Amino acid sequence: MTDKRLLVFSTLARTLSFGETARLLGISQPAVSKHVAALEAEIGAALFVRYGRSVALTDKGRALLQIASGILEGYAAIDSIKE
Repeated sequence: MTDKRLLVFSTLARTLSFGETARLLGISQPAVSKHVAALEAEIGAALFVRYGRSVALTDKGRALLQIASGILEGYAAIDSIKE
C-alpha cells in the first residue's frame, strides 16, 4: 500500500534529483515531474525550488516531508501485517 505521489515526493526530497528519483522508482523523469506538479497543485504551493537540474525543498516542502514520512511509515506498517 502506498501513495505514489508521496513516494515520488519523498524520494525527490532525499535525492534532490529528478533523474535519480526516476531511476530509483523505475519511472520516467516526466512522470516524476507530473507527480510533483499534481501534489503542488493539490497543496497549492511550491514544494521545491528548481535550480536547473537540481532542486531544494521550500518551507512547505519541508513541512510536507515530515508529514509524508509518517504516512509512508504507516503504509509500510500496514504492508507488514498483510498475509
